Amino acid sequence: MPNHRPLTAHFVKSCTTPGRYGDGRGSKGLRLVVNASPVARSGVTKSWVAEVRGPGGRRIARGLGSYPAVSLSEARKLAAENYVAIKSGIVDLHARSGAPARTLSQALDAVIPLRRMKPETARDWRRSLEQHVGRLMGAPVDVITSAHVMKVLTPIWQSKPALGKKVLQRLSVLMDWAKANNLRDDNPCDAVRAALPKNDHQAEHHRALPWRELPAALRLAQSYRRPMAVRLFEFVAATAVRISEALAVTWTEIDFDAQVWTVPAERMKAGRTHRVPLSSFALGVLDNARRLAAHEGIVTSYVFPAATRKPLHRNVPIRMFAELDIDTTTHGLRSTFSDWAIETGYDTMTVHRATAHEDRNTVRAAYQRTDRLEERREMMQAWGEYIAG
Repeated sequence: MPNHRPLTAHFVKSCTTPGRYGDGRGSKGLRLVVNASPVARSGVTKSWVAEVRGPGGRRIARGLGSYPAVSLSEARKLAAENYVAIKSGIVDLHARSGAPARTLSQALDAVIPLRRMKPETARDWRRSLEQHVGRLMGAPVDVITSAHVMKVLTPIWQSKPALGKKVLQRLSVLMDWAKANNLRDDNPCDAVRAALPKNDHQAEHHRALPWRELPAALRLAQSYRRPMAVRLFEFVAATAVRISEALAVTWTEIDFDAQVWTVPAERMKAGRTHRVPLSSFALGVLDNARRLAAHEGIVTSYVFPAATRKPLHRNVPIRMFAELDIDTTTHGLRSTFSDWAIETGYDTMTVHRATAHEDRNTVRAAYQRTDRLEERREMMQAWGEYIAG
């Protein structure tokens, strides 16, 4: 009798009877294979296999890894990817039955820790590939051809050139990983680079207010319906930090005696701790944010919380700018500050230290060990006084 009930984590862990156990209806062919083993402590070994009939009716079985290295939930995900790949014709129907599956999704899982990606970087890679590569993510790396890569890139290569280049670069990294691990002999992305038309995309700059218009924009924002969003706007403007760094700031990071905010390395783009001198204006914003949270009964360690006690969503200031017709982005505020600082006469290196830009010249960067905190303190105080009007 076929098994119509799904497997459970408890059954998978405790089963010691050799056999093949299906995952019930809708399992995309997933099976738990239990084999007797005289050397295993439990007396059995367990592995996953997905069996699917291809378009020609031929049954294709692919190994998905052993248990417990691959959990039940992970096996279900891999089985679903394998099912889509076979039904869509991506997988070679003449591939050897039972060959271990090394899918593009698995390659990404291996590359993320290898490259020591930050969580937000890993999420961005996975999101961009799943959205624009689609069903290829479930295909074994050894069956993906240049034609497959060409097909997924063509719709976005010229309509969204920056995105197209990003997806191609990330696919190429995964294929290089597969090549290095003897899973294939070439990188299909190399031929695609030569075949695709020249991409004349130029860098798209974030909208930024002219610095002379920022004080008026801050005054306009005071009437906005979400006061905490206004406090966030003021703080980003006053400190010239990235929005991701400002959203997650906690009270423990603020040293009111030294008037310095220390951003942990894990939240910085360059992966290095960043000290931000706090002007009188910025300190006033923090005080207002604390009193506002207390008034609204929000108890949390975050400086700019929503009612949920979690940080405000990054889209909140975007909506505020749109509703108030303020022509900028949060990232553009960094350019607004930089333009003011350079035009006011501050040296470029001090400005770069303020915005935590990484010097691409490694030789020069090696000699620039100081973060110029005191020079930046004077500059940020002047900036705060200017934007306060």
